[in-house]
Amino acid sequence: IPDFICGDLDSIRPEVRAYYEKKGTKVIQDPDQYSSDLTKSLKCIKNYAKPSMHAVIIGGIGGRFDQGFSQLHHLYTATKESMLPNGQIFLVNAQSICFLLEKGMNKITTPVGPGLFAENVGIIPVARPSVITTKGLEWDVSDWYTEFGGQISTSNHIRSNKIEIETSERVLFTIELDRSQEQ
Repeated sequence: IPDFICGDLDSIRPEVRAYYEKKGTKVIQDPDQYSSDLTKSLKCIKNYAKPSMHAVIIGGIGGRFDQGFSQLHHLYTATKESMLPNGQIFLVNAQSICFLLEKGMNKITTPVGPGLFAENVGIIPVARPSVITTKGLEWDVSDWYTEFGGQISTSNHIRSNKIEIETSERVLFTIELDRSQEQ
């Protein structure tokens, strides 16, 4: 049972709302039509949740292509606007997890194995060009310039339980989930 249901609530059925309210869920209506339900949810987390909380967005980067871009846009803007001042936002779908790496050195624990992560990762300069240096990947790079319309790092492979990525700008990091145990 969720702690909160946040959004413009234009499509919630009255019986669904009543069910969750009876279970103790706080329902928060935000009528702003100039923000997405994802942004409204992140504002709700900022206002009502613990200050060092992470947000895991299930179904992230799923559905329509334009909605996927919207979610990436909100990932960047929510971080920039300190929606989660001490937390991180993770977009998760059935195949992978993606999140932002901040400028500077980023150390990521990446245990590869059944039920954890597969080996494929990407480092994508969505907002602006970046220079990256990596350690722990099959194709490590040093002071490597990356940008849309130029070269980008996709389908690289994890070769260590801990990888390091130094970046001159915020970049999107993607890691494939291991699905070998699925029936």
